[in-house]
Amino acid sequence: MSVGYILVNATLREQIAFRHLPASTKREIAGHPAAAAVVAWYLLEHPGDAIAFVNDHDDVWPFASGAFGDLSDYADLTDPVVADLIAAGILRDEGMGYVDEDDPTVFVRKLTNIWGSDDTVESGPHGST
Repeated sequence: MSVGYILVNATLREQIAFRHLPASTKREIAGHPAAAAVVAWYLLEHPGDAIAFVNDHDDVWPFASGAFGDLSDYADLTDPVVADLIAAGILRDEGMGYVDEDDPTVFVRKLTNIWGSDDTVESGPHGST
């Protein structure tokens, strides 16, 4: 079985659990444009915080305080960060990519990274932030 990862901010007791995104493994998080954008955005919004990936395989806790078992008390900010990226014109929500027929609460969002996909976006070293 693949190892799944969660981005944890121990400073703010927050997490990016990638719920409803098609990514949880190292390869998926790095390779899926929407998941990679979520990670980059969150890291850039929280400079100086104690942030690291933790995995669901070995329960290693990379922080000086807290424990893996505390994650259930950490707020999952995946959806708010996705909303910020949509508002910033970086991601586009294209609805549901997958919905479990037996349990509609189990679904994967279809998000597309649209940054730089048209001529209205300035990119490069002097582009917008």
